[in-house]
Amino acid sequence: MRPFIARGSNAIRCSHCLMAEFACFCHLRESNDSPINFILLFHRNEIHKPTNSGRLIADLFPDDTQAYLWSRTEPQQDLLDHLKSQQGTCTLLFPHTETAQAQNRQPRTEFADVYGNNKKHTFIILDGTWKQASKMFHQSEWLKDIPHFEINSEAQRSFLVRHSHHKMQFATAEVTAMLLDSLGHNIASQKLFNYYQAFNEHCLASRKRGSKTD
Repeated sequence: MRPFIARGSNAIRCSHCLMAEFACFCHLRESNDSPINFILLFHRNEIHKPTNSGRLIADLFPDDTQAYLWSRTEPQQDLLDHLKSQQGTCTLLFPHTETAQAQNRQPRTEFADVYGNNKKHTFIILDGTWKQASKMFHQSEWLKDIPHFEINSEAQRSFLVRHSHHKMQFATAEVTAMLLDSLGHNIASQKLFNYYQAFNEHCLASRKRGSKTD
């Protein structure tokens, strides 16, 4: 925990959802089972922000999500142990880049072989801004042997057609909803996206009211 120092810092906030009390959306939080497991790697500058959407994944799928703070050189030992236990059924979600190609980080494109072994697949989700996530991806030697998954342009277009008012700036929760959709888990994808939409609406309401009282 640390003090939240930014616009809206004087607001009385819900201790769980971090929204101003009048914009609390905890009543919309319902635990669900996820068809895949998640490892959330939080950039330390993001985890304390009320607008952070990565935590929505843990809210919605608490029994299928484990969260850790990212460290470039000193990852937590229990994280490393967990990754080792998931070897062969663990993939990092991150788009294809020239740097990734130069580092011989090859994207995984098929999951039929994984899903056939009766063990739930685990996806590592990097939670931060694009710049932060890129740093986490490229500077973590301990992640380099884990294949990464690309959500292809066709899957992105399909997702955007159904959410046509999108501004092409994806939050962590949205990218994860897109991942679930790409893997055919449409119900889980829609639940996460709906929860993100409610979260976003409450964030906007909180900002508008806060700007009037600043």
